[in-house]
Amino acid sequence: MNTNNQSMSVLRIGLFLLSIATTTTLAHSETLSIAPTNSPVGQWIIEHPSKEGIGSWWDFHPDGTFSMHIGVILTTRITRSGDTFTSPATNIKGSPVPMTWRVEGTTLHVRSPHSPEQTFTRIGPAPSATDPLLGKWRPSPPAALSSDPNVASEQKLMASATLIFSADNTETLRVPFSNYEGLWDASTRTFHINNQTPYSFQRMGEKLALDHTEGHKAGTYIADSAF
Repeated sequence: MNTNNQSMSVLRIGLFLLSIATTTTLAHSETLSIAPTNSPVGQWIIEHPSKEGIGSWWDFHPDGTFSMHIGVILTTRITRSGDTFTSPATNIKGSPVPMTWRVEGTTLHVRSPHSPEQTFTRIGPAPSATDPLLGKWRPSPPAALSSDPNVASEQKLMASATLIFSADNTETLRVPFSNYEGLWDASTRTFHINNQTPYSFQRMGEKLALDHTEGHKAGTYIADSAF
């Protein structure tokens, strides 16, 4: 199987998984402007990611192009006090995890009680002049990849991750596994990737339905306030 066929197979599997997912992420309180009527223009995120936190997010551009990512979508609430934020436990038996942080220029330093300090580089402008934690951050790459192939693979994957701290005390993690580019057509209300079979889209009020065809239920998407 060539690379293009492998990519399309991954895409179809991903779309099928998204169409049957049932777990909802936390929504941000911000309002994102989405084009009216039947236009798909805007940034969208799957309304019901899988229980493992896997889903897709899309950016439909006014020029008839779009980009799509499939990967990890996790949003959790945090509590903050001074230079500390506390994230929820990572499992049922675990305890909340306190993190100390500081920002130096465009670099975020984060340390937890039982792990080395991690650094992140700011993406874009800082949204707040008084709260330097807010905004989008990308993990700083290691000086050298691990000699362990599995660890090295994770390091490469996390290099494209995005960590977002929002004013509503939520922390969002996005880790794209796959990225795609394509075209959409307002006259036919369809979109396609790499000139493959087109899928259809339909606006439903403040939501966007993307029909994944192949007999499966259409996935619904909501305005993506994180981006």
